[in-house]
Amino acid sequence: MTPKVLIPEEKIRQRVQELADEISEAFQNTPVTIISVLKGALVFTADLMRFLKSNVEVDFIRVKSYRGEKKEKLEATYKPELNLKGKNVLIVDDIFDTGESLQFVYREIAQHSPASIRTCVLLEKEVERKVDIKPDFVGFKIPNRFVVGYGLDINDMYRELPYIGYLDK
Repeated sequence: MTPKVLIPEEKIRQRVQELADEISEAFQNTPVTIISVLKGALVFTADLMRFLKSNVEVDFIRVKSYRGEKKEKLEATYKPELNLKGKNVLIVDDIFDTGESLQFVYREIAQHSPASIRTCVLLEKEVERKVDIKPDFVGFKIPNRFVVGYGLDINDMYRELPYIGYLDK
């Protein structure tokens, strides 16, 4: 089944460049340590860091919470290896829905005493939040649909799509 396009490739590319400009300005072109949330944010992170106007180092955290479309207990299955103490950190995630994943990652990173932590998400889903955290930078606000493409998946399928799409059931 081919997903229907929600956000086309060209629109994503343009917004990622705009986000990079916003982030570069916010960090005043100082070095940034990106912590990319695997696996979903990998494509977004790669594109975003190419447009940043500062030195960038990148590391990863992997948080597992989904089996198909079913959400389960959050756990970090891979943690950053870089020393984050005193660094300006940007957490990059694919989608912000209930907020639980981003809050979990934020708390994990805060334990490493960075100078600052900011958050960037490609998509903000219009759903009820379960936490108080809000992303500092948002690519697109989307309706409450299960989306795939541009790194997002269902059972590791559809990550390679250059657009954000959804599947009709």
